[in-house]
Amino acid sequence: MDALGAYGSDCRVLCIHFATSEQLRSRRVVSRSRARPTGKYPSWKMGRMLQWESLNELNAFRLLDCDPDVTAFVEQPCEILYLDDGQLRKHYPDIYVEKGSIRELWEVKSEFSALQGELSKRTDVLTRGLAAYGFTYRVVLASELRQEPRLQNAKTILRFGRRMTNDDDREYVQRVLKKDHRISWADACNGRFGSRGRKTVCYLVLQGIVSLEMDSPLNATSQFLKRKE
Repeated sequence: MDALGAYGSDCRVLCIHFATSEQLRSRRVVSRSRARPTGKYPSWKMGRMLQWESLNELNAFRLLDCDPDVTAFVEQPCEILYLDDGQLRKHYPDIYVEKGSIRELWEVKSEFSALQGELSKRTDVLTRGLAAYGFTYRVVLASELRQEPRLQNAKTILRFGRRMTNDDDREYVQRVLKKDHRISWADACNGRFGSRGRKTVCYLVLQGIVSLEMDSPLNATSQFLKRKE
């Protein structure tokens, strides 16, 4: 995308420059010179490696990859130019998130960082300013991203479900689900659906066909339901 335009009298966001498809991201994340942990995450949803520069961002990628309502997400998506008391400043949001027609720009922060006055002021400016461009600006806290059992459940679903299973396996699970209305995690793991049953059920969760209560611990009695349209 190109710059999205100029600002109005009530908006101090000047313009937004999105990374091109060739660039992938608006600034480099992974480099050998960085002191803090960085790495790459293999997103099944986006079909490429996403670069993260904190464990909090890695957790965000896992949760977004596992959320069937999220249609797309990318790291370091854009450069925002804005005025702060007359001074031109730049900001690079951590993640762009798309949920159908909803477009969000996320800044992932620790609880300590979120309390800093400078961040609070910038958040206020960008929240109001980006709304004029059709974006929701969110500061997402680390505690929200590492909340259990949601995070562990996402890791489990991604571990088993990120690779496509065959049509026959998927059709069989869906037939049983249509008849019984629910299947248990024990059913998925104990061979009722064959040797690939667990992978198939998890794959269907990622596809948004089957739902799981992500805020409850995953155990033998956990129930998988047909997801409501």
